[in-house]
Amino acid sequence: MSIKIMFKKKLINKKQILVILALLIMLPSDSELKQIGKFKDWTAYSEGEGRNLACMAVSKPKKEEGDYKKRGEVFSIITHLPGQDKFNEFSIVTGYNYKQGSNPEVIIGDLKFQLFTSGSRAWSFSVAEDLKIINTMKTSLKMRVKGTSSRGTITSDTYSLLGFSKAYQKINEACKK
Repeated sequence: MSIKIMFKKKLINKKQILVILALLIMLPSDSELKQIGKFKDWTAYSEGEGRNLACMAVSKPKKEEGDYKKRGEVFSIITHLPGQDKFNEFSIVTGYNYKQGSNPEVIIGDLKFQLFTSGSRAWSFSVAEDLKIINTMKTSLKMRVKGTSSRGTITSDTYSLLGFSKAYQKINEACKK
């Protein structure tokens, strides 16, 4: 994998580098991750081409709560993988391994959604749930994700949804959804 990063303080900061590196690790491609748009609290990225194209809308929480001593990077992602005919995959990377068998909860407005986990990631249970979450995100201002770590620590992360609709639109355009 290759990535070109300019280390000028004004262009990119340490947290952005960690998010980009985490995304690169998760994506099965040898191409470069490109930022294709920044919209308030959400950023759109694309990587690869043809069957290996991936597009992601990504955000970090504005507030992270929990009685923990050490925690890795935390972010929410919507992913399109057109070469695999997969679109609208909602997931959370939580910065710790989830408690086995736990079901984190996503709260957007008055709606609650449960997720399933594997390691430090959580996903909705179906494509239909992904679409409900995304459609709710488009019309809301914030999203909260509650989870339990493998050590039993309960966390609550609050995300701003400002800019989500535009970032989502940008990945739709980039991945021709």
